[in-house]
Amino acid sequence: MSKKTFKSMADQALDHSSGVVIPQRAMSWASLALLAMFTLPVVGHSKSTENLSLSNALEKVKTFQATQGVWQTQAQIANANKKQAKLWINPNLSIEQSGFKNDQEKELSIGISQRLDLFGERKAQQKLAEISSNQVALKQQIYQAQLELVVKHLWSQLAILELERDVVLEQLKNSQENLQVTEKRYQAGNIAQVDVDRIRINTLENERLFKQAELELKVARQNLSQLWGESSSLLSIDQNPKNLWPFDSISNVERFQKDNLLEKSLQLQILESKTNIDVLKAEARPNPTLNAGIKRTSSPESSTENQVLLGVEIPLNIFNRNQYGVEISQAKQQLLDRQQQFYRSQNKIKVSHLLSELNDLSSQFQQLQNIQIPLALRVQQKTLQGFQAGKFAVTDVQQATMQLQDVRLRRVQLLKTAWQRAITAESLSLGVSPEQIMAADALDQLNQNAWQDTQNLPVIGGGK
Repeated sequence: MSKKTFKSMADQALDHSSGVVIPQRAMSWASLALLAMFTLPVVGHSKSTENLSLSNALEKVKTFQATQGVWQTQAQIANANKKQAKLWINPNLSIEQSGFKNDQEKELSIGISQRLDLFGERKAQQKLAEISSNQVALKQQIYQAQLELVVKHLWSQLAILELERDVVLEQLKNSQENLQVTEKRYQAGNIAQVDVDRIRINTLENERLFKQAELELKVARQNLSQLWGESSSLLSIDQNPKNLWPFDSISNVERFQKDNLLEKSLQLQILESKTNIDVLKAEARPNPTLNAGIKRTSSPESSTENQVLLGVEIPLNIFNRNQYGVEISQAKQQLLDRQQQFYRSQNKIKVSHLLSELNDLSSQFQQLQNIQIPLALRVQQKTLQGFQAGKFAVTDVQQATMQLQDVRLRRVQLLKTAWQRAITAESLSLGVSPEQIMAADALDQLNQNAWQDTQNLPVIGGGK
C-alpha cells in the first residue's frame, strides 16, 4: 500500500469520525479497521501513574495535615491552663497617708490583703483544666477518625469513577465491534443503511460518555490529591473487587463503637458542666479576705506611734449567689444527659440497619460480578456472531449490547450505594453527620472547626 493510498484511507476515517457522511459501499474492510484504530480511545499509561491504595492515601494526608500544628497548639494551651489553674489569687497592697504639712499630725497605713479560698474554687479550676486537656486529646482522636472517613470517601469516589470509565470503554469497544460487523454486512448487501446508522449513533454516544467519564475521573484525582497539597491527575486505583468493596466497614464500626469516641466526648461535656457548677457554687460562697498591716502616727508635739492592724473582710452574698448561673449550667447538663441517652438508643439502631443493608448489597454484588456479567457478555458475543452469520437482526444485537451495559452499570451503581452506606454507618458510629463527611469541602470544614476550637479555648484558673 502506497503512502498516498494510506493517507487517503486515514482521511476517510477521520471524516467518518467527525460526522461526515461517506458512501459505505466504497469503504473496504481495511478502511473499517483503520477507522476503529482512529476512533477507539487509547487508555494506557503513557505517563508514569501512581497506583494508590487507601492506606497510602491516608498516610499522605495525615503527614500533610500534621504540618498545620493545630493539635500541638491546643496541647500547649491545655498544659498552660493546668499551670494557670494552680496559681494562687494575688494579694493586694494598700498604702494610705494623711497630713502632708509639717504642723499637721501624720498618719501612714500600709496593709496587705489576701482573699482566701476556703470552699474549693481553686481545686475546681484545676479539675476544669484537666477536663479541658482530656477534651483536646479526645478531639484530636475524633479529628483523625473524621479525616480517615473524608479520605476514604474521596478515594472510593475515584475508584468507582475509574470502574465506570472502564465500563464505558468496554461498551465503546463493543459498539465499535458491532459497527464493524454491521458495515461488513451492509457491504455484502444484507442490511440497509439505516441499520448501520443505528449502530453508529450508539458508538458516537459511547464516545461522548467516555470523554465525560475521563473528565470526571480527572477532577476526582485532583480532589483527592489536594488533600495532601498536590494536584495530580496520574493517580490510579487497583480495580481488584477485593479492593473496591468496603469490606473493612463492619470492623471499623465495631472499633468506633468500642472506643465510643462520641460517648466519651459527651461524658467529658457532662463532667465539664458539673465542674462548672462546682466553680460557680464555690465563687458564690463568702470567701473571706484577710487584711494585715501597720499604722504609723506621728505629730509635732509627740513621738511616733506604731500599730499593727489585723482584720477580715467577709462578703455578704445576699443578692447575687450565682443562682441563675448554676441554673443555666444545670439545664445544659440535663440536656447532655438526654443527648447521651438518645445517641445510645437511636444511633446504634441506625448503624445496625445500615450494616444489615451492606451485607445484602454484598450478596447482590457477588451475583452481578460472578454470574450476571459473564452471562450477559456471552449472550452479547453469541448474538453478534449470529448477526454476522445472518441469524439475528440489528435490533437483537442492540438489545444484547444494552443488556450487557445495563448489568455492568448496575454493578457500578451497586458499588456506589455500598460505599455510601458504609461511610454513613461509620460516620454515625463516630457521632458525625454523614453529610459533613461527604461534603465537597469536608476537609476545609474540619480544619476550620479545629482552628476555631483553638481560638475558643478559654483561660482557666486564678492569678487574679
